[in-house]
Amino acid sequence: MEPKRTLLMELEQELDFERSLASQERVAEFEKELKETFQALPKNTRDAVSAPAARYALHRLFLQRHGWQIKGLETGGGAWDADSPVSAMGNRVPPEMRALLDARLGSYGMSLHELALLATIMDNMFRSDVTSRLRIVYSAYGLNETDILGRHASQQAMMGYISSFIIGSRLESLTTSEVHESVAKLPTRFPRTSQAKDLLKKITQEVGGNSRRYDFGQLTSILLAFGQQLGSLEDQECKVMKGKLVKREDQVGNGRVRLGDFYNDEDWDYDIHFTESVEYLRNQGILDESNPKDPKVIISNYLASPSNCVTPSGYYEICCFDQCEVLMDKIEAHLAAPLASPEQIAAFVSTLDSDSQPANRTLSPQLRDLLDDVAQHHGGMVPIHGRLFSQWMHQAYPRECNHPHVTAQDRFSSVPKNADKKEMEKYRELAAVAKAEAKVMGEQYTMAGVWTMHEELVDSRALQKHKRASGLHDLFALGVIGFVGMALVKLLAGDTKQHKSCKLL
Repeated sequence: MEPKRTLLMELEQELDFERSLASQERVAEFEKELKETFQALPKNTRDAVSAPAARYALHRLFLQRHGWQIKGLETGGGAWDADSPVSAMGNRVPPEMRALLDARLGSYGMSLHELALLATIMDNMFRSDVTSRLRIVYSAYGLNETDILGRHASQQAMMGYISSFIIGSRLESLTTSEVHESVAKLPTRFPRTSQAKDLLKKITQEVGGNSRRYDFGQLTSILLAFGQQLGSLEDQECKVMKGKLVKREDQVGNGRVRLGDFYNDEDWDYDIHFTESVEYLRNQGILDESNPKDPKVIISNYLASPSNCVTPSGYYEICCFDQCEVLMDKIEAHLAAPLASPEQIAAFVSTLDSDSQPANRTLSPQLRDLLDDVAQHHGGMVPIHGRLFSQWMHQAYPRECNHPHVTAQDRFSSVPKNADKKEMEKYRELAAVAKAEAKVMGEQYTMAGVWTMHEELVDSRALQKHKRASGLHDLFALGVIGFVGMALVKLLAGDTKQHKSCKLL
């Protein structure tokens, strides 16, 4: 049997696709959301994406949908082709399916439909996390899974769940005693507790209607939806943080805050304050140290860092939504290809607005030159799924798009640490000196110091195949034009001879 058919059968069987209307609807929804990214990614001759591109597409899908950073889908400090998206599934799928997925991704690749099926299966996997955590909560309150809970008991169980989910230990180490501790500490540890309760109430109404009694399965569905929607609630805080940092910008619009100003506590409040240590900021690629005497925090990189995420398990984090994803979606939809000319990209990007950039702006000569440099590096065209283009997008949208450092860190192995008062004061003094010198010298910071011509493509092999295929297509087109041209020349030559013969007669 053809491998493609075998994989399709396995994936659909896992979802009970033929008989489950809910699965069919979700797969269709994922197909719609993945379509434009899929079209723009480099593909093989079967019009399928290989493991690196599949991993990249799924990473972006869950980051946009829920604000989820999933271990095994994000790069973890390595390259996109260093691992398969199957690694993100851990031991939650049968070994036979894992082997089949790895084999298929390594040879045939995945179609859009198969990728959507895989996304649905991965989305379902997080339901098992909900089930496992809810069992611990039930145990903490002396409940059985077979119990039908009234309103009070169900509310108690759900609050135990969301409290341990938001501020408790990761699922792998959560204890029943910690469930009770989390409930007591939630109002003081989590400023948006009232909003979280409102979200839970809204979801309970949507899922359970006016029911006053809930079984284990119903609570699981409610709490799964809560985990999927918590990202939107957390993003409200991200926007407040961004607003505070933008007010401290070194120069208006450059997306950077002097480290000393980052530590400035003049507008410190209970909800939001900035205390991460220099070591942590450096390891997470948040610092711009192009001038070691005047280090700066890159706002977009800081917002995406683990210290601003909720970490319910070792498999994923719930983080700030990436505003650059909206821009990339529009670029992919417009180009529908992995490569484009610098002129084509510049013309379209100049029309894209964001929170900080107006639509229909004129790109600076520096931005145009950098885009030309990327094109020259790749023989005249710009790949849009790689480090250099991401770096260019950061230059074009400093507040929205992350600066991709050459050496990235594994976000899941880094524990946020706070700076002590001595360290904070040191950088406040450095910032004061730097500001005074800049005022006297009239110097202006430029982001040129962080630009490096180091490329890391999402799928370099597939891109090379795409280039060769495009080259053959262009040669074929030129051949057709040449053939038509020769035919026209001969035709005209024949007409001329006939015309001359007529004149002689």
